Amino acid sequence: MKSCILEGIRIDGICACVPSYTVDNATFGAELFGDRIEDTLKVIGVQTRRICPPGSGITSLDLCMEAAKKLLEHHTFSSSDLGGVLFVTQTPDHDMPNNSSRAAHLLGLPKNCSAVDTNFGCSGYVYGLWLAGLMARSLDAPVLLMDGDTQSNCTSPRDRATALLFGDAGSATLLVPDKKAKPWHFGFLTDGSQQKVLMIPAGRARQPFDEHSLEYREWPDGGVRRPIDIRMDGMAVFNFVVRNVPPVLTEVLKNAGVPADAVDRLLLHQANLFMIEQVAKQIGISRDKMPVSLDRYGNSSSATLPVTICSKLAGELQTERKRTLLAGFGAGLSIAAASIEMGPCICPGLLEYPEG
Repeated sequence: MKSCILEGIRIDGICACVPSYTVDNATFGAELFGDRIEDTLKVIGVQTRRICPPGSGITSLDLCMEAAKKLLEHHTFSSSDLGGVLFVTQTPDHDMPNNSSRAAHLLGLPKNCSAVDTNFGCSGYVYGLWLAGLMARSLDAPVLLMDGDTQSNCTSPRDRATALLFGDAGSATLLVPDKKAKPWHFGFLTDGSQQKVLMIPAGRARQPFDEHSLEYREWPDGGVRRPIDIRMDGMAVFNFVVRNVPPVLTEVLKNAGVPADAVDRLLLHQANLFMIEQVAKQIGISRDKMPVSLDRYGNSSSATLPVTICSKLAGELQTERKRTLLAGFGAGLSIAAASIEMGPCICPGLLEYPEG
């Protein structure tokens, strides 16, 4: 594990947004799983998901913009005071140009601002905090971290490994320089040898989009999906997470000088209920300190962390200071973890993006 410290940064506000369109997994998965649907839902923990309505054209940029506008309503400074935007997504509006440039324009940021996109999956929010924090320190100005994905567009409804998991969401987090803030401790681990465990095989340079890209077919693993859909080896992901995430979190706590029982909130990527319960158990943090949001909103890639924060902790973060331990893990395969003090800060909660 590679570790580092980031000093002089705090979170001044956070807001998240999900589509109002709701999918009930018991109904949706009845044909695919038959009599096993209830047992399957108990294991993965996803009862309902929020996705952009098919054909609606709603994107990760739209969801993140809704959160950003709501967040900035609560601040007295103007948009021109922002030093820049960092946009974390794997589902941008276009391959070119980037989402952050468009977001900077829509937010009314000056043309001399910085605008950066980065492609990350499940570990992206923690990586985003680190990178946006570095930007804010270097620019000596607030930086807006926008993080979101619309994975429903690349998930096969006929693939048992993924059909019940993924949702859509966007978020905005404001990071500001603060010399009095306590240091943030980060830890990272990457195993690129397992990239095929969780990936979208086709549609880009390595395997360009062609006349077969939209064809559903049955694959050797039994899944029925298009080449441009997410392919996941669930057992391989599970093994990677339970073997590697607990040691990374334990090391981060050690570096921060924080005992496990002193953690107020454990914020884990909302991948699978059984999986994250095993992680919490291994590092010795009680289940009641780990808020869960995947039951209602599904796995929205890296946005699951801000969705969990805004849906479960908004009230307390507005008035209280919480010692939090965060971890994102998945595609890459990649792990990013952090020990951070959060709050008091502005947290308008979780917004719903109107279907219309």
